[in-house]
Amino acid sequence: MNSKAIKPKPIEISKRILKGIERHYTALQKTAFDAKLKFEKCQWEELAEDSRLRLYFYDKQVTNFCDSFREFFDVSSFDDQLWSTTKLTYTGLISTYKQPELAETFYNSVFCRLFDKRFYKNNFIFVKPGISTEFIDMDNPIVTSYYFEKNNISQALKDVLESFSFGVSFVDFDLDIARLEEQLSKQINLSSQNSLEFQIIKSPFFRRKGAYIVGKIVFQNHSTVPLLIALLNDKDKGLFVDAVLTDISEISVVFSFSRSYFFIDTDYPAAVVNFLQSILPGKTKPELYSSIGLHKQGKTLLYRTLLQYSKLTNEKLILAPGIKGMVMTVFTFPMFPYVFKVINDKFAPPKQSTPEIVRKKYLFVKNHCKVGRLADTWEFSNVAFPLRDIGPELLKELKEKVPSKLETDGELLIIKHLYIENKMIPLNLYLRSAKDIQLEKIIKDYGKAIDELINSDIFPGDMLTKNFGVTRQNRVVFYDYDEITTMDQPTFRKIPKPRNDQDEMSSEPWYPVADNDVFPEEFKFFMFPDRNKKSIFDKKFNKLLDSDYWQSVQKNIQDNGIGDYYPYSNKSRMCEIYK
Repeated sequence: MNSKAIKPKPIEISKRILKGIERHYTALQKTAFDAKLKFEKCQWEELAEDSRLRLYFYDKQVTNFCDSFREFFDVSSFDDQLWSTTKLTYTGLISTYKQPELAETFYNSVFCRLFDKRFYKNNFIFVKPGISTEFIDMDNPIVTSYYFEKNNISQALKDVLESFSFGVSFVDFDLDIARLEEQLSKQINLSSQNSLEFQIIKSPFFRRKGAYIVGKIVFQNHSTVPLLIALLNDKDKGLFVDAVLTDISEISVVFSFSRSYFFIDTDYPAAVVNFLQSILPGKTKPELYSSIGLHKQGKTLLYRTLLQYSKLTNEKLILAPGIKGMVMTVFTFPMFPYVFKVINDKFAPPKQSTPEIVRKKYLFVKNHCKVGRLADTWEFSNVAFPLRDIGPELLKELKEKVPSKLETDGELLIIKHLYIENKMIPLNLYLRSAKDIQLEKIIKDYGKAIDELINSDIFPGDMLTKNFGVTRQNRVVFYDYDEITTMDQPTFRKIPKPRNDQDEMSSEPWYPVADNDVFPEEFKFFMFPDRNKKSIFDKKFNKLLDSDYWQSVQKNIQDNGIGDYYPYSNKSRMCEIYK
């Protein structure tokens, strides 16, 4: 601490913290503004780097702010009255703020960085929200309305696309409008409607090589249909509409927790999240805040959801259904939509990893293109669970597997480090009860998931079905990261032919095997021991049992990099529809 630091006053602390969040959010808005420019200029590598840097931006800002704060103010000792008064003063300052929920989270982050966790009490931090985001007085609405008659939909679509003022021309604007009109007419029954309305969020959503126009169609009877228009930019030709979606399930996949985060420029993130939830009711606010790049706010709401759930129900935390892993202890409330994952202190053989390596693997996934096949996680430190919520079997398991990460504080069990993840049905459990049509569809998606992962430069490592989950949209997603690596690390080989009968009957390999050697032919022995399931897999993805295919993927990545992946099916793309 600086010897010149002074004893602060509540109003001085409050104003300084508020300036900190204003500086942070202004910088975030600049990244969203830059995303539009980089999309227009096809600067894909720069856009991907901005997305990666944004993951660390919040923590960096909080660290820098606290370092600066200590230079000005003496926080060497804790003053109960000072900080309880500061919270009240700060609440008054943010009552007319455009992002009060972010201001509260930033305040909590600063307080928790400055002081020991024994001071984290309701009267010092915002465990509950102090300001409602439901009735923020907005200077400008986040949504633009376009009213039109059913026979004049093309003009309304033109108005929508032109409102975004992209700094690049469309390849064929009139053709895009004609296709949009035709596809909307096919997807939605407009025959009984005389007048309609488009409600469109003013800022596009940018992610990787796509720009997304998001809104909804409002009918005369006030019913609504979600609307998403996907735009791509060809460096040599220009801008074009790639897809239009009106199905909730398909749009939910675009906003999936298994994809990277969007850039969006808005003064009112709470209003954007509320609007998104109105068209995607299956999405939670923690998911949606994270999806628009406000990952820390997602964590805040997720923790509040946990606290509220604990108080509302008498459920006990239990070990999550499925086969126990050797690396993680996973638990949940039976009806809670999330699971908690703690890295075990030690791993039983044959696992040769360490807890630190596993943490790095999770960080690696956070930075990588998820292509809709890698589950996102929220990482937490010092999460307090009431002991009354913890079932005896789980408590015994935690004490055996993760003792170094446990601390008891009165009636609370504090877990020093864990991950929270959306709950999915483990694929191995799903397959046990799946009917014929479900079975065929999910096995094909399992193969497709592996194929998409390896072509996006991800080698999952352990591809047992227990390491994959099935989402609400019946998509297969990988969630076990302790053996994950890039595709240049393994050496894919064919199993040599046996030299004699003794080789053929041997239970051990008669050929040398290096640490990084992988034999795709062997996958068939553990993917699907069941003959029926194996035959479904073989029909479509027999190539995944061939080392030549894996080597060709390695070469393609080396020569051309990672290809383009779209968060919607090929059959929804205009280039496929109008072949």
